[in-house]
Amino acid sequence: MTRLAAIGGCLMVLAAATTSCTWTRFDDVLDNPPVERLEAPSGTSSLGLSLATYPTAAGVTLAATASDHVVLYDLGTASEPSTIATSSQSCLGDNSCVMTKHLARLKSPARTDNLGCVAYGLGTIADSSGTPVGKLWLYCEGSVRRSLDLPQTLQDWLSGRVLNAQSAFEVASPRLVDKPTLVAALPDAPALWFYDESNTLPVELPSLPDNQKAGRALAMIPYAGGTVVAASSLTTDDTVWLFQVVANTTAALTGCIRGTSQLGRLLATGEFDSDDVDDLLVADASTVYVIAGSSLAALPANGTPTCIDINSTQIIAKTGCANLTDLNGCVGQGFASSISAANLDGIPPDELVVGVPDAVVRGESAAGAVFIYGIHGTSFSVADGLFVSSATAGDRLGTSVTTAPISNVDAVLAGAPGDNSVMEFFCNSLMPAESKSARCP
Repeated sequence: MTRLAAIGGCLMVLAAATTSCTWTRFDDVLDNPPVERLEAPSGTSSLGLSLATYPTAAGVTLAATASDHVVLYDLGTASEPSTIATSSQSCLGDNSCVMTKHLARLKSPARTDNLGCVAYGLGTIADSSGTPVGKLWLYCEGSVRRSLDLPQTLQDWLSGRVLNAQSAFEVASPRLVDKPTLVAALPDAPALWFYDESNTLPVELPSLPDNQKAGRALAMIPYAGGTVVAASSLTTDDTVWLFQVVANTTAALTGCIRGTSQLGRLLATGEFDSDDVDDLLVADASTVYVIAGSSLAALPANGTPTCIDINSTQIIAKTGCANLTDLNGCVGQGFASSISAANLDGIPPDELVVGVPDAVVRGESAAGAVFIYGIHGTSFSVADGLFVSSATAGDRLGTSVTTAPISNVDAVLAGAPGDNSVMEFFCNSLMPAESKSARCP
């Protein structure tokens, strides 16, 4: 079945008077459609729970998680993707593999002899003596499974313990693929640790005060001389903890940000100002904030920091839900289920991409949509809304979002686990004329 993009009408953000008209595509467009539906392999359910792309010698690979698999698709140069999965790897939610909530890509030739990999799971295997050894699992270019070693304290904690599908595990990497670092968290341990490009052993991040736990969501901001790691609290639901790793070897706690309930349920990074340091995207139940990454990199080490209120941080911009003709994005329990930065017009700054799987599409509840926000000065305005014209209730498009480079701009990919599929959108109203193909006449 071909399910094609349909974007139309004028947009309005909450009570603001910011509007934007967009274009429409119909289901009779069969050649070079503006959106492709990537099919789930047989026996796979709920495809599109999480997405990540990574570079390969042939172009770009998409990794997508399903209920108990990570699935790979060859996107090539992204303009002509394979809609059929090239391979998959099981992750059954037992001691051998617990899947991460969010995938993270890793450009890692020095570690794995592969140009690109995706970090997808954590588990234990038996060594030559039969002793269980913990590993962080990677699925790499050429459908090769690799692994990274875990910190010794985590190895000790795993000994004799049983992992299952409910075990909290999370990973994150920088948005820029040429920064081959990775951060991981197993809050139950509790453990937070960092991998640089080539060190054999990971760097453990310091413990939090009063035995608090963090790692519900993660993000990384590289800067000259180090990396900021943001980790959402698991002890409370309103705090994001900040760490600094200097020269990829020395880690320190530097601060924390506190806000309303659910602050930090989603974290991501992107470039939204002009200082060449990625900025931190933070979501609570109703708002997505962008905080200047340079201000977080400047924080000094502080083992017992006093949390800063979110409104006292250096906020570049923030936004809430949006409505569009045919789209109601202001329903459900939370505004966003996924966030990402993207370069959709070929010029800085980035755009904000928000997946809203609860969105009502042409009267279909929880059909789902993806909203694109452009930044203008210190505020966001809606630039586009992406959905499929044959959307049905419960598709939940936008449960996950990621991007892939195509013609010097980014294409948007969105998971629709209710439809057991992933959609790749090639066209949007911000795409410059020189980047358009036959898919975007």
